[in-house]
Amino acid sequence: MKKLLMAVVTAFIAFSANAQKLDFGIKGGVNFANASDIKFTGGLNESYKQTADGVTGYHFGVWAEIGSSSISFQPELLYSRKGFKATDEIGQESNVQLNYLDIPLLAKIKPLPMLHIVAGPQVSIKLADKITGPSDFTDALNQESFKNGDWGAILGAGVSLSNFQIDARYVWGLSKVTSDNLEFKNQMFQISLAYKLF
Repeated sequence: MKKLLMAVVTAFIAFSANAQKLDFGIKGGVNFANASDIKFTGGLNESYKQTADGVTGYHFGVWAEIGSSSISFQPELLYSRKGFKATDEIGQESNVQLNYLDIPLLAKIKPLPMLHIVAGPQVSIKLADKITGPSDFTDALNQESFKNGDWGAILGAGVSLSNFQIDARYVWGLSKVTSDNLEFKNQMFQISLAYKLF
């Protein structure tokens, strides 16, 4: 993690030194989160896997943009809620809720003045987790064994209107989020509204 932070700081300084512009802002929006490659083991009924479904969460935080009017580097710091829900064969619902500090490190290209495309990696640091549901589900999951970090990739697009930006992105989880009896990868579609402060 220290190496990652050093790389981000180094990249930020390098871009800032040669940047034609340096913007800062705030943003927030909606997460449509789900999970892929779900694998239940141990004491969990396989019927949960067949009914896994998405949940709606949220994100908010800050961003910077360093570069030129056509191409730039956009790092972000976002508090983000993810997870999924599952229902067993008798209709009992269970929920896995995970809260992260997401750090997208994005390349931003502007083919048109109002249109931008973003792509890049994202590292996520788990801040909290919450599991609710019937006892067979909650007892089988060891919250402490969920991984503290997650990696992903982002692809998205958006429009700029004065100091406002509207973005739509998809985030592919590339690493497994694992407990003793559950494996899955985070997947998420995001819609965001951003505002440039200066």
